[in-house]
Amino acid sequence: MGELKKLVEEGKVKAHAVHPITAVQNEWSLWSKDLEDEIVPTCRELDIGIVPYSLIGRGFLASGPNLVESLIEGDMRKLMPRFQNVD
Repeated sequence: MGELKKLVEEGKVKAHAVHPITAVQNEWSLWSKDLEDEIVPTCRELDIGIVPYSLIGRGFLASGPNLVESLIEGDMRKLMPRFQNVD
């Protein structure tokens, strides 16, 4: 969204004026707050809703390190760096 905003400001993209975005969906939790720097302000400015997912850090903030031990084979979280070497 931040890059889209820059392109709109430069006059290169008129996406929001032609087809307004009503909501964006992002991971947002105490663990993952990177959208707060650019995405949240942009959404506020353009009156776009935010639909957060993984509010409890994909389960980690509720279960802690025990979550990693209980993940079943094939669970995509086993491949995520944030779940590697959690001790």
